[in-house]
Amino acid sequence: MQTSKFIRWHEKQLYLSFAWLLSCLLCGFLFATVVEYVAKYAAGIFTILSLLGLYVIGIAAIELFRRFWMQFSFAQFCSSSATCKSCGSYGLFDVRRETWPIYARCDKCGYSWVIGSEDDE
Repeated sequence: MQTSKFIRWHEKQLYLSFAWLLSCLLCGFLFATVVEYVAKYAAGIFTILSLLGLYVIGIAAIELFRRFWMQFSFAQFCSSSATCKSCGSYGLFDVRRETWPIYARCDKCGYSWVIGSEDDE
């Protein structure tokens, strides 16, 4: 059985979101490493540069987590609205654009709807 186009798109979105999360975790490990370095070895100007580096790493980790959360919540929201209201089939449509809103047309019955519209429940 072949997986639907929407399900493949949804999996791709989840993989991308978890790549952002993995990058955020790596930033966290780098942050801990720099803190340890500052505590043990840094002195003088290197302390100031290390603290500046910590600031940049912290901002990067926050941005990476924000990107993860936005991508993940968008994919989950689209997933919750991917059922055809006419025939009840799940995910049997092609994602034409990766922008907001997503226009869906059921491959089984031909019903059209917009994922993310106000009347979408």
